Amino acid sequence: MTPTGSSTSLWLRGDNPKPGPRRTYTLDQLADVGVRLADAGGLRALSMRRIADDLGTAAASLYRYVDGKNDLVALMVDRVAAEYDYPPLTGNVRTDVFAMLDQARALYRRHPWLWEGLGGTVSLSLGPNSMRFFDHMVGALAQAGLDANATMMGSALLGGWVRNFAGLEATGFSPATMGASDHIPTVLAHGNYLHLTALLATAESATAPVDNDALFRAGVEALLFGIVPGGGRPSAG
Repeated sequence: MTPTGSSTSLWLRGDNPKPGPRRTYTLDQLADVGVRLADAGGLRALSMRRIADDLGTAAASLYRYVDGKNDLVALMVDRVAAEYDYPPLTGNVRTDVFAMLDQARALYRRHPWLWEGLGGTVSLSLGPNSMRFFDHMVGALAQAGLDANATMMGSALLGGWVRNFAGLEATGFSPATMGASDHIPTVLAHGNYLHLTALLATAESATAPVDNDALFRAGVEALLFGIVPGGGRPSAG
């Protein structure tokens, strides 16, 4: 028996459409409208009614395509993942990983709602474009000769770093200037936080400013060092 409804992969439901009138729109069309609305006003601006109004149809008609807003966001997440370019793998793990993660960070910048959209169950609903990105990352790490578990875990760790870092950037918070805000020093002055106080005193005395780009790359480098022998750098000789 073929599964139906929410138990069927969202991207395969076109093969088993729900009973009723013939579909008028494609899933990509729904996703495109959703992306445009979310780019302008965030996920809070998104609703089935607004999507329907934009398409010139009734909100109830959209339930022939999706089960609700969560499905719609999953479609949107996968739709923007089509923006990736896939350069041929070079054999240099570090080079190939950065080629994709730099794009991923840029994707979050273009679509600030994306980090929120990838939270919860949406992150488990990988569509074809997201799967292609995942596949390419696995290919990049597999060049190091890792076993399957290490490759999958490495891909997850690197993807999580990008999402969390970009999530802070999307909220207007700079990960590179954590101690520079007024809030943290004020709280430190009213409590016994020896380690934080010492850390931030060192950071404040540093002469070279740390920027987000450098911090992002340092995080990727640190993860690669733990995932891939030699941090993904080619061995000498």
